[in-house]
Amino acid sequence: MKNITIYCGSRFGNNTEYASFAARLGEALGKNGYHMIYGGGTVGLMGLCADACMAAGGKVTGIIPEVFILKEQAHRGITELIEVPDMMTRKQKLMDAGDAFIILPGGIGTLEEFTDTLSHYRIYGNGKRPPLILINLDHIYEPLKTLFWNWIEAGFVDKEDLSSICFCDTIDEVLAVLKRV
Repeated sequence: MKNITIYCGSRFGNNTEYASFAARLGEALGKNGYHMIYGGGTVGLMGLCADACMAAGGKVTGIIPEVFILKEQAHRGITELIEVPDMMTRKQKLMDAGDAFIILPGGIGTLEEFTDTLSHYRIYGNGKRPPLILINLDHIYEPLKTLFWNWIEAGFVDKEDLSSICFCDTIDEVLAVLKRV
């Protein structure tokens, strides 16, 4: 079973497609035998994705820091909930667990998790570069794509540094990337 770490918002966002995609993604992960690992909350896109994965027969592990147990309403209805003392521990466990990473729309925390993971594997990956799949619904991550090209053109990163990043718009595209893991 492949472990897929999901980073996403603890809110739903303003576009209903975000929630719809999160639910379809969770269902697809469950039906295809993937183990979903995420932030451990019941709220927003993260809770929706976890619930859909569980409903489809999937295995879901949540990793939640003490500070968010009440705020994000720790999900007690998943396969396993791991409570950790802080965000640093949570992020490290999420990074260590993933064979691939899917980044749904989200806010500052989602961006932080994504960039920490990208940096971690660039520095400590010893050549391992798991896929980092950005779900680019409604072109939400287009400015980030532009920023990546700006970094390359300005000489701050090489194309290889960003080679594990995939921008996807559909569940089929995501599953195609995951099949290569």
